[in-house]
Amino acid sequence: GAMTSGGTESIILAAKTARDRARSERGVTRPQMLVPYSAHPAFAKACSYLDIEQVVVPLGADLRADVAAAAELMGEHTVMLAGSAPCYPFGVVDPIEELAALAAERGVHFHTDACVGGFLIPFFEMLGHPVPAFDFRVPGVTTISADVHKYGFATKGASVIAHRTKESLHEFQLFKDSA
Repeated sequence: GAMTSGGTESIILAAKTARDRARSERGVTRPQMLVPYSAHPAFAKACSYLDIEQVVVPLGADLRADVAAAAELMGEHTVMLAGSAPCYPFGVVDPIEELAALAAERGVHFHTDACVGGFLIPFFEMLGHPVPAFDFRVPGVTTISADVHKYGFATKGASVIAHRTKESLHEFQLFKDSA
């Protein structure tokens, strides 16, 4: 993984990784990113910076991403699907297991935005509370962002992006000068 200056940078790097991976592995030239309506605005910023079309996934009655709608919205240009653990506006965890499975079956990068809950939710689980899986225990989760400056007790301006594989980090996130 990598240390970043905050959740926005972590999300931008996840988007860059997904875009570059899809370009390399699937030849995608007009990338799209699917994000729930409740996703952090950093996803829109990443799309703007990286020339990725943002496609908004509607929410269900429970205020979580609608998996069936995401399945209908996915196409050959989809480079990334995202979910939050939890989302900032409502404090609910998106159906990460179902979304990640959908992404995996279509060869698409899945990112868990755990910037709010990454350093908090595991302690709820340790205390015996039922917690939905959101991390690398879930097949299909490719990257995870977590802000250390929230509940990781670091000063403002500290986040991490973790990758399931070294290849994801080394081949698609890191900058390599080809000159």
